[in-house]
Amino acid sequence: MSKRETKRAEIVGKLATHFLEAGLGDTGVRRLAEVAGTSDRMLLYYFENKEEILAAVLGELGGGFTEVLDAVFGTEPLRPADAVSKIWAMVRDEATAGQLRLWLDLSSRASRGDPFFGAIVEQMAEGWIVWLSGMLDVPAAEKRPLAELIMSAIDGHMVLFPTDLTKGDAAVAKLQDLLRDL
Repeated sequence: MSKRETKRAEIVGKLATHFLEAGLGDTGVRRLAEVAGTSDRMLLYYFENKEEILAAVLGELGGGFTEVLDAVFGTEPLRPADAVSKIWAMVRDEATAGQLRLWLDLSSRASRGDPFFGAIVEQMAEGWIVWLSGMLDVPAAEKRPLAELIMSAIDGHMVLFPTDLTKGDAAVAKLQDLLRDL
């Protein structure tokens, strides 16, 4: 790895940690440079523009989240009710809280019409739906609709009860009951 690539990776790592802890907040180049411990000029030496910086950081975080998913779920197909149980447990786990808060932050920016964040959210959501579809032990025609239903229900509870996810426990249990016979 070249010195430039090493420095880019260092910057991405610092910004990823910052985004997980503080959310997106101010994503101006000056603020990103401050967080990365460099100047805005040097930051733009390593990255073409702010969008490239954000894409690199969010890509890094997405890759890390995929590793978490693989560790939690393994590779064996799951019944839909079991998938809901594992996803809800992961959502409530403090170890993934930063990533989930960041997801809500990204979604919020996308919902306000920001095309950059809209594209990222759509790409991430599609990746998770495809991933979950592949994990579900149901007939092929049911995989994607069930994956979308599960993700919508979980995301909806994160939006409804962002400060106390336990308020969604009864509804998630009901969803599991409804899916148990599939």
